[in-house]
Amino acid sequence: MNTALNVLFLPSVLAFSMHAIAGTETASETPGSMQAFVNWNLDHGACGTWADEGVTEAMWVGIPAGLKVTTTHNTWYDVASDQLFNSHHMETEDGRVISTGSNVMTWDSKRNAVISASSGFDMGKPYHGTSILMGMSDQALTWEYTEMSQGKTTVYDNVMTYTGMNTRTNSVKVKGGDGKAWNSEATRANPCMAMLADSGLAGTWEKTLPDGSMIRQVVSWVADEHVLKYERFFKAEGKDWASDSLFVWYWDPAHDHIATLYLDAHGTVINGRVDSITRKNGAVTIVASHEGSRFGGLTMSTEATQVITDKSITTSFKDMSLDGIRHSMSWSETAQSIERTD
Repeated sequence: MNTALNVLFLPSVLAFSMHAIAGTETASETPGSMQAFVNWNLDHGACGTWADEGVTEAMWVGIPAGLKVTTTHNTWYDVASDQLFNSHHMETEDGRVISTGSNVMTWDSKRNAVISASSGFDMGKPYHGTSILMGMSDQALTWEYTEMSQGKTTVYDNVMTYTGMNTRTNSVKVKGGDGKAWNSEATRANPCMAMLADSGLAGTWEKTLPDGSMIRQVVSWVADEHVLKYERFFKAEGKDWASDSLFVWYWDPAHDHIATLYLDAHGTVINGRVDSITRKNGAVTIVASHEGSRFGGLTMSTEATQVITDKSITTSFKDMSLDGIRHSMSWSETAQSIERTD
Protein backbone atom coordinates (compact mmCIF):
# COMPACT_ATOMS: atom_id res chain seq x y z
CA MET A 1 0.00 0.00 0.00
CA ASN A 2 1.84 3.09 -1.19
CA THR A 3 0.19 5.65 1.08
CA ALA A 4 3.68 6.87 1.87
CA LEU A 5 3.71 8.72 -1.45
CA ASN A 6 0.85 10.90 -0.36
CA VAL A 7 2.77 13.20 1.90
CA LEU A 8 4.88 14.60 -0.91
CA PHE A 9 2.06 15.97 -2.96
CA LEU A 10 1.99 19.56 -1.75
CA PRO A 11 2.13 22.43 -4.23
CA SER A 12 3.92 25.69 -3.62
CA VAL A 13 2.38 28.19 -1.23
CA LEU A 14 3.39 30.95 -3.61
CA ALA A 15 2.00 29.17 -6.66
CA PHE A 16 -1.18 28.31 -4.81
CA SER A 17 -1.71 31.89 -3.69
CA MET A 18 -1.14 33.31 -7.17
CA HIS A 19 -3.36 30.82 -8.92
CA ALA A 20 -6.05 30.90 -6.27
CA ILE A 21 -6.30 34.65 -6.86
CA ALA A 22 -6.08 34.41 -10.63
CA GLY A 23 -8.32 31.35 -10.83
CA THR A 24 -5.96 29.62 -13.27
CA GLU A 25 -3.57 26.70 -13.24
CA THR A 26 -0.77 25.73 -15.61
CA ALA A 27 -1.00 22.46 -17.53
CA SER A 28 0.49 19.37 -15.93
CA GLU A 29 3.94 18.36 -17.16
CA THR A 30 6.85 16.29 -15.86
CA PRO A 31 9.93 17.94 -14.31
CA GLY A 32 13.12 18.10 -16.35
CA SER A 33 15.40 17.04 -13.50
CA MET A 34 15.44 15.64 -9.98
CA GLN A 35 16.48 19.04 -8.69
CA ALA A 36 13.34 20.60 -10.17
CA PHE A 37 11.21 17.92 -8.51
CA VAL A 38 12.98 18.24 -5.16
CA ASN A 39 12.72 22.03 -5.17
CA TRP A 40 9.03 21.82 -6.05
CA ASN A 41 8.49 19.70 -2.94
CA LEU A 42 10.72 21.83 -0.71
CA ASP A 43 9.02 25.02 -1.89
CA HIS A 44 5.65 23.49 -1.10
CA GLY A 45 6.50 22.39 2.42
CA ALA A 46 6.37 18.65 1.75
CA CYS A 47 8.83 17.65 4.47
CA GLY A 48 7.50 17.00 7.94
CA THR A 49 4.64 15.13 9.58
CA TRP A 50 1.07 14.93 8.25
CA ALA A 51 -2.00 13.04 9.42
CA ASP A 52 -5.41 12.13 8.02
CA GLU A 53 -8.44 10.23 9.23
CA GLY A 54 -10.78 8.24 7.01
CA VAL A 55 -12.44 4.97 6.14
CA THR A 56 -10.73 2.31 4.00
CA GLU A 57 -12.04 1.42 0.54
CA ALA A 58 -11.88 -2.04 -1.07
CA MET A 59 -8.82 -1.30 -3.15
CA TRP A 60 -5.61 -2.47 -1.47
CA VAL A 61 -4.97 -6.20 -1.53
CA GLY A 62 -5.61 -7.69 1.90
CA ILE A 63 -7.06 -4.53 3.49
CA PRO A 64 -10.85 -4.72 3.95
CA ALA A 65 -13.19 -1.79 3.32
CA GLY A 66 -14.98 0.09 6.07
CA LEU A 67 -12.20 0.39 8.67
CA LYS A 68 -11.84 3.77 10.38
CA VAL A 69 -8.15 4.64 10.32
CA THR A 70 -5.67 7.35 11.19
CA THR A 71 -2.64 7.58 8.93
CA THR A 72 0.55 9.42 9.85
CA HIS A 73 3.00 10.36 7.09
CA ASN A 74 6.60 11.56 7.43
CA THR A 75 8.70 12.98 4.61
CA TRP A 76 12.35 14.05 4.61
CA TYR A 77 14.98 15.08 2.07
CA ASP A 78 18.56 13.76 2.13
CA VAL A 79 20.78 16.46 0.66
CA ALA A 80 23.82 14.21 0.12
CA SER A 81 21.95 11.63 -1.98
CA ASP A 82 19.48 14.09 -3.54
CA GLN A 83 16.61 11.75 -2.69
CA LEU A 84 13.24 12.16 -1.02
CA PHE A 85 12.01 9.59 1.49
CA ASN A 86 8.59 8.80 2.97
CA SER A 87 7.16 6.59 5.66
CA HIS A 88 3.57 5.89 6.65
CA HIS A 89 1.79 4.28 9.59
CA MET A 90 -1.93 3.40 9.40
CA GLU A 91 -3.77 2.50 12.58
CA THR A 92 -7.39 1.57 13.35
CA GLU A 93 -9.52 2.91 16.21
CA ASP A 94 -8.63 -0.07 18.39
CA GLY A 95 -4.88 0.34 17.87
CA ARG A 96 -4.26 -2.27 15.16
CA VAL A 97 -1.55 -1.31 12.67
CA ILE A 98 -2.95 -2.34 9.30
CA SER A 99 -0.34 -0.78 7.02
CA THR A 100 3.20 0.47 7.44
CA GLY A 101 5.95 1.10 4.94
CA SER A 102 8.39 3.47 3.29
CA ASN A 103 9.59 4.57 -0.11
CA VAL A 104 12.38 6.47 -1.82
CA MET A 105 12.11 8.78 -4.82
CA THR A 106 14.96 9.30 -7.24
CA TRP A 107 15.75 10.17 -10.86
CA ASP A 108 15.72 7.62 -13.72
CA SER A 109 18.19 8.98 -16.29
CA LYS A 110 17.09 6.51 -18.97
CA ARG A 111 13.45 7.60 -18.84
CA ASN A 112 14.18 11.18 -17.73
CA ALA A 113 11.56 10.76 -15.04
CA VAL A 114 11.08 10.68 -11.28
CA ILE A 115 10.52 7.14 -10.05
CA SER A 116 9.82 5.61 -6.66
CA ALA A 117 10.36 2.24 -5.01
CA SER A 118 8.09 1.23 -2.10
CA SER A 119 7.83 -1.64 0.34
CA GLY A 120 6.07 -2.44 3.57
CA PHE A 121 3.40 -4.58 5.21
CA ASP A 122 -0.38 -4.55 4.78
CA MET A 123 -2.17 -6.51 7.52
CA GLY A 124 1.22 -8.04 8.38
CA LYS A 125 1.89 -9.31 4.85
CA PRO A 126 4.59 -7.81 2.64
CA TYR A 127 4.01 -5.67 -0.45
CA HIS A 128 6.34 -3.84 -2.81
CA GLY A 129 5.82 -1.53 -5.74
CA THR A 130 7.18 1.06 -8.14
CA SER A 131 5.84 4.42 -9.26
CA ILE A 132 6.52 6.87 -12.05
CA LEU A 133 5.60 10.53 -11.94
CA MET A 134 3.17 11.21 -14.79
CA GLY A 135 2.52 14.90 -14.26
CA MET A 136 3.27 17.93 -12.09
CA SER A 137 1.21 21.12 -12.11
CA ASP A 138 1.05 24.12 -9.81
CA GLN A 139 -1.34 22.37 -7.46
CA ALA A 140 -1.03 18.62 -8.04
CA LEU A 141 1.23 15.65 -8.70
CA THR A 142 0.02 12.58 -10.59
CA TRP A 143 1.64 9.18 -10.20
CA GLU A 144 1.11 5.76 -11.74
CA TYR A 145 1.81 3.13 -9.09
CA THR A 146 2.22 -0.62 -9.69
CA GLU A 147 2.01 -2.78 -6.58
CA MET A 148 2.73 -6.47 -6.03
CA SER A 149 0.98 -7.87 -2.97
CA GLN A 150 0.07 -11.43 -2.01
CA GLY A 151 0.63 -12.70 -5.56
CA LYS A 152 -1.49 -10.01 -7.19
CA THR A 153 -0.36 -7.05 -9.31
CA THR A 154 -2.49 -3.89 -9.33
CA VAL A 155 -1.94 -0.55 -11.06
CA TYR A 156 -3.22 2.65 -9.44
CA ASP A 157 -3.65 6.30 -10.40
CA ASN A 158 -2.71 8.55 -7.49
CA VAL A 159 -3.38 12.31 -7.52
CA MET A 160 -2.51 14.66 -4.69
CA THR A 161 -3.94 18.19 -4.80
CA TYR A 162 -2.88 21.09 -2.65
CA THR A 163 -5.83 22.82 -0.98
CA GLY A 164 -4.19 25.17 1.54
CA MET A 165 -0.93 26.05 3.24
CA ASN A 166 -1.22 23.06 5.55
CA THR A 167 -3.86 20.85 3.93
CA ARG A 168 -3.93 18.52 0.95
CA THR A 169 -6.25 15.98 -0.61
CA ASN A 170 -5.30 12.63 -2.10
CA SER A 171 -7.28 10.50 -4.53
CA VAL A 172 -6.27 6.89 -5.29
CA LYS A 173 -8.08 4.71 -7.82
CA VAL A 174 -7.44 1.37 -9.50
CA LYS A 175 -6.34 2.26 -13.01
CA GLY A 176 -9.08 1.52 -15.53
CA GLY A 177 -11.41 0.26 -12.81
CA ASP A 178 -14.94 1.41 -12.09
CA GLY A 179 -14.63 1.15 -8.29
CA LYS A 180 -14.82 4.05 -5.88
CA ALA A 181 -11.72 6.22 -5.42
CA TRP A 182 -10.22 6.53 -1.96
CA ASN A 183 -10.28 10.26 -1.19
CA SER A 184 -8.63 11.67 1.92
CA GLU A 185 -7.59 15.02 3.34
CA ALA A 186 -4.45 15.41 5.42
CA THR A 187 -3.32 18.21 7.71
CA ARG A 188 0.22 19.15 8.67
CA ALA A 189 1.05 18.32 12.28
CA ASN A 190 0.82 21.39 14.53
CA PRO A 191 2.22 20.45 17.98
CA CYS A 192 2.31 24.05 19.23
CA MET A 193 -1.42 24.51 18.65
CA ALA A 194 -2.19 21.04 19.96
CA MET A 195 -0.42 21.79 23.25
CA LEU A 196 -1.72 25.34 23.71
CA ALA A 197 -5.16 25.36 22.06
CA ASP A 198 -6.97 25.21 25.41
CA SER A 199 -4.53 27.43 27.32
CA GLY A 200 -6.79 30.47 27.14
CA LEU A 201 -3.90 32.72 26.11
CA ALA A 202 -5.47 34.07 22.93
CA GLY A 203 -7.29 37.35 23.51
CA THR A 204 -6.73 40.96 24.57
CA TRP A 205 -5.38 41.73 28.04
CA GLU A 206 -4.93 45.14 29.71
CA LYS A 207 -3.50 46.73 32.83
CA THR A 208 -3.56 50.30 34.15
CA LEU A 209 -0.40 51.40 35.96
CA PRO A 210 -0.36 53.72 39.03
CA ASP A 211 0.67 56.74 36.91
CA GLY A 212 -2.32 56.30 34.59
CA SER A 213 -0.41 54.74 31.70
CA MET A 214 -1.72 51.48 30.26
CA ILE A 215 -0.37 48.18 28.96
CA ARG A 216 -2.27 46.15 26.39
CA GLN A 217 -1.23 42.64 25.36
CA VAL A 218 -2.82 41.11 22.26
CA VAL A 219 -2.30 37.36 21.95
CA SER A 220 -3.31 35.68 18.69
CA TRP A 221 -2.60 32.68 16.48
CA VAL A 222 -0.82 33.63 13.22
CA ALA A 223 0.93 31.83 10.34
CA ASP A 224 -2.07 29.57 9.73
CA GLU A 225 -2.29 28.96 13.50
CA HIS A 226 1.23 27.56 13.77
CA VAL A 227 2.65 30.50 15.75
CA LEU A 228 1.29 32.11 18.93
CA LYS A 229 2.07 35.83 18.90
CA TYR A 230 2.05 38.20 21.89
CA GLU A 231 2.28 41.87 20.93
CA ARG A 232 2.50 44.37 23.76
CA PHE A 233 1.38 47.99 23.42
CA PHE A 234 2.04 50.86 25.80
CA LYS A 235 -0.02 54.03 26.17
CA ALA A 236 1.24 56.95 28.20
CA GLU A 237 -1.47 59.18 29.61
CA GLY A 238 -2.70 61.53 26.90
CA LYS A 239 -0.81 59.74 24.11
CA ASP A 240 -1.59 57.07 21.50
CA TRP A 241 -0.94 53.35 21.82
CA ALA A 242 2.54 52.28 20.64
CA SER A 243 3.85 48.74 20.05
CA ASP A 244 6.91 48.08 22.23
CA SER A 245 7.56 44.33 22.19
CA LEU A 246 6.87 41.08 20.36
CA PHE A 247 6.89 37.58 21.83
CA VAL A 248 6.31 34.51 19.62
CA TRP A 249 5.87 30.84 20.52
CA TYR A 250 6.41 28.13 17.91
CA TRP A 251 7.26 24.46 17.58
CA ASP A 252 10.97 23.65 17.27
CA PRO A 253 11.15 20.25 15.51
CA ALA A 254 14.91 20.00 15.90
CA HIS A 255 14.59 19.98 19.71
CA ASP A 256 11.05 18.64 20.06
CA HIS A 257 9.65 21.45 22.19
CA ILE A 258 7.77 24.75 22.03
CA ALA A 259 10.37 27.48 21.56
CA THR A 260 9.93 31.19 22.23
CA LEU A 261 11.51 34.39 20.94
CA TYR A 262 11.17 37.78 22.65
CA LEU A 263 12.06 41.05 20.87
CA ASP A 264 11.54 44.60 22.10
CA ALA A 265 12.12 48.26 21.32
CA HIS A 266 15.42 48.29 23.24
CA GLY A 267 16.91 45.70 20.85
CA THR A 268 16.46 42.80 23.26
CA VAL A 269 16.70 39.30 21.79
CA ILE A 270 15.80 36.47 24.16
CA ASN A 271 15.24 32.83 23.24
CA GLY A 272 13.37 30.38 25.38
CA ARG A 273 11.64 27.04 25.67
CA VAL A 274 8.48 25.82 27.36
CA ASP A 275 9.44 23.37 30.12
CA SER A 276 5.98 22.32 31.30
CA ILE A 277 2.26 22.90 30.85
CA THR A 278 -0.10 21.81 33.63
CA ARG A 279 -3.84 22.14 34.12
CA LYS A 280 -5.58 22.22 37.49
CA ASN A 281 -8.84 23.65 38.84
CA GLY A 282 -9.60 25.58 35.66
CA ALA A 283 -6.16 27.24 35.48
CA VAL A 284 -3.27 26.55 33.07
CA THR A 285 0.29 26.97 34.35
CA ILE A 286 3.14 27.34 31.86
CA VAL A 287 6.76 27.29 33.00
CA ALA A 288 9.45 28.40 30.54
CA SER A 289 13.21 29.04 30.61
CA HIS A 290 14.66 32.11 28.87
CA GLU A 291 18.12 33.42 28.04
CA GLY A 292 19.36 36.10 25.68
CA SER A 293 20.91 39.52 25.14
CA ARG A 294 19.52 42.61 26.84
CA PHE A 295 20.67 45.99 28.17
CA GLY A 296 23.51 46.59 25.72
CA GLY A 297 24.68 43.02 25.40
CA LEU A 298 24.28 41.70 28.93
CA THR A 299 23.13 38.09 29.07
CA MET A 300 19.83 37.84 30.91
CA SER A 301 18.39 34.52 32.04
CA THR A 302 15.35 33.55 34.08
CA GLU A 303 12.56 31.06 34.58
CA ALA A 304 9.09 32.51 33.99
CA THR A 305 5.79 31.07 35.18
CA GLN A 306 2.45 32.14 33.74
CA VAL A 307 -0.83 31.17 35.38
CA ILE A 308 -3.75 31.67 33.00
CA THR A 309 -7.38 31.77 34.07
CA ASP A 310 -10.42 32.92 32.13
CA LYS A 311 -9.95 36.40 33.65
CA SER A 312 -6.22 37.00 34.09
CA ILE A 313 -2.61 36.10 33.32
CA THR A 314 -0.25 36.23 36.30
CA THR A 315 3.48 36.14 35.54
CA SER A 316 6.26 35.54 38.05
CA PHE A 317 10.03 35.12 37.62
CA LYS A 318 12.60 32.92 39.31
CA ASP A 319 16.42 33.18 39.38
CA MET A 320 16.60 36.39 37.36
CA SER A 321 20.29 36.84 36.43
CA LEU A 322 22.55 39.13 34.41
CA ASP A 323 25.73 37.58 33.00
CA GLY A 324 25.08 34.57 35.23
CA ILE A 325 24.91 36.62 38.46
CA ARG A 326 21.65 36.82 40.39
CA HIS A 327 20.13 40.28 39.83
CA SER A 328 16.65 41.41 40.83
CA MET A 329 14.97 43.73 38.33
CA SER A 330 12.47 46.44 39.23
CA TRP A 331 9.70 44.21 37.83
CA SER A 332 10.95 40.70 38.54
CA GLU A 333 10.44 40.12 42.27
CA THR A 334 6.68 40.52 42.48
CA ALA A 335 4.09 38.63 40.42
CA GLN A 336 2.44 40.80 37.78
CA SER A 337 -1.14 40.33 36.58
CA ILE A 338 -2.99 41.54 33.52
CA GLU A 339 -6.75 41.28 32.98
CA ARG A 340 -8.73 39.95 30.02
CA THR A 341 -10.84 42.57 28.23
CA ASP A 342 -12.50 40.48 25.49
